[in-house]
Amino acid sequence: MNELKNLLTACLLLRFCILLSTGLLLGTGDQAWGAQPRPGSKAIQAVRIYQTHYFMGTEQLTVTPNAIRLDNTAQLRFTLVAKAPDWKVTIYRPDDKTYFTQDLKEFEDTGILSELLIGRKDRTVLDRPMRASTMMLDGFKIERLTSPWTTMKFIKLDGIAAPQTEKILYATYKLPTNGGIPLTFIGTHGRVDFITGMKNKGSRETNLDTTKIERVTVAANFFTLPAGLKKAASIRDVVSGRTNRSQSEAVDIILEK
Repeated sequence: MNELKNLLTACLLLRFCILLSTGLLLGTGDQAWGAQPRPGSKAIQAVRIYQTHYFMGTEQLTVTPNAIRLDNTAQLRFTLVAKAPDWKVTIYRPDDKTYFTQDLKEFEDTGILSELLIGRKDRTVLDRPMRASTMMLDGFKIERLTSPWTTMKFIKLDGIAAPQTEKILYATYKLPTNGGIPLTFIGTHGRVDFITGMKNKGSRETNLDTTKIERVTVAANFFTLPAGLKKAASIRDVVSGRTNRSQSEAVDIILEK
């Protein structure tokens, strides 16, 4: 009798182990027995950088190792998003409910604004005859290059952003990145200002400045194009916006490549 009980116990224990290992007892995934439903979207840890570009104005840059989002918080009011695996670049604006998407390679050629308006500077600032040093900003290690003519600050991509992020920022800002995320670029005028016609040769100009860097938590869809938007004919049409286009036809010329 005891042998029978021991045999039944062993069988029940074996069945329990089989059910547990296959997930049939406790379940796996969202349908697990007795488990709470998982949230539809998980939070993502990201780094947010608050910047001011000399032409586009204030920008809020949010990056992860797999995605980038750039929100223009000045007059242009566009949003740029791109993420792995394809890194296609999408520009959209919620007010007009329009968007346009380009392959990364094509976006590197066109950018957002015309090179007639913001000329493309060299991608790399050499450290000779510049002095290289490091500094801390909001707990982040910053690389700094200085000379009597130029000040360049950037943060390395390591663990913060992907190489594709550097490509997108260079195409957008048209300022040196030194292979990282550009934070500050102060240069010296060498000729007459294209926009104002002023003779600025020798004067200092802040092309890019960063005021704050912080770690933030964002929703999983933060880097995704919102639903309900209509595809525009070009990036130019999205960035200029319906209101700006109605105010000035010159905007179309300015934003063309």
